Amino acid sequence: LRASHRCRHSSIACMLHALLSAACSFKLPALDLKLPSPSLAEDGRFGGGGYATALRVCADVLSSPNDSGGWRELGTLLHGKGRLDASAMALRRATQIEPLDSEAHVALAEVLRAAGRFEEAFTSLRTAEAIDGRPNQALCYAGYGDRGGSSRGGGATSATDAVDFDALARRVGEVWLTEVASEEECEWVIATAEEHNAAKGGWACRQPRFAPEGTVANAVRAPDMLVADEPRLLAWLNEKCDHTILPALEAQFGIPARELWLYDTFLLKFSGTPGESGLGVHVDDDGFGLSFNVLLSDPADFEGGGTRFPPNAFSSEEAVYTPRRGQMLSHYGGLRHASVPCTGGLRYIMVGFVRAERLGELRLQ
Repeated sequence: LRASHRCRHSSIACMLHALLSAACSFKLPALDLKLPSPSLAEDGRFGGGGYATALRVCADVLSSPNDSGGWRELGTLLHGKGRLDASAMALRRATQIEPLDSEAHVALAEVLRAAGRFEEAFTSLRTAEAIDGRPNQALCYAGYGDRGGSSRGGGATSATDAVDFDALARRVGEVWLTEVASEEECEWVIATAEEHNAAKGGWACRQPRFAPEGTVANAVRAPDMLVADEPRLLAWLNEKCDHTILPALEAQFGIPARELWLYDTFLLKFSGTPGESGLGVHVDDDGFGLSFNVLLSDPADFEGGGTRFPPNAFSSEEAVYTPRRGQMLSHYGGLRHASVPCTGGLRYIMVGFVRAERLGELRLQ
């Protein structure tokens, strides 16, 4: 028994040594360029707050190796640093220690999805749903995540589908504008969102993903809401996904719509109020997916606004896009970009984050 205990302790120590090395280094997303240095956490891309936090988290796990919360925090930190394999290892350990930790199952699903391991991610989300009885929004939207018997359905990459990574790598530098909604639809979405939030006491102001306390990105608290929280908006969005949004992304990136997993969609309400005018330079989520945003407001109703792309691997010039009402701006999530600040009025947009298994494979090329 003592030998078995020593073996388990040694295994955990070896695992922690590997994870500590990963936690104290950064792995940049493929195809990104000119990332700030040396303090990468400043723009919110890399969660965790740097070496001091990494050392603290690993020390916590070493001192309490049977605490699932510590392993979950370590896994989240590693995800924020782009260390997906190490992150999955830590989060799996958290679920082994506490199988009913739904947060750990969701965090593991997010990492597996980023790595292109969709079936495993889907299973983890279903496990979390069974634990707490609440469906995750990633299982509500049209496309791959809608697997509940819908005719839409989704599916993994077919073995016969050849993945041209060179062509895909070229496509990820493109930014497209596509008409997806009429003025009347945009007006209805805004009114429905305001009605929904008024009924629950006001808009939420969630902490931005991968934006630790003290970072520039964490100062942003623009009012927001999940589309999946309002059934009428969810039904409208899923119809749009079927007929315009996912087909447009397929045309742009060459990835079949059935393979695209829309996992996070929300409305943002920007204004000239400090902290609510827009986002600084960042990549979306962890930088390994596709992104879109749809302008819902009439441009006459706000001042400023738009999306700015600094010089990157595909262009030596800065580019600024100012969509018309109802237009969708879509791009690779790893392209660094920023809001053109809203200086007056109200600017409503709908933002969506999308994954595809072959994007996970592209990350490894």
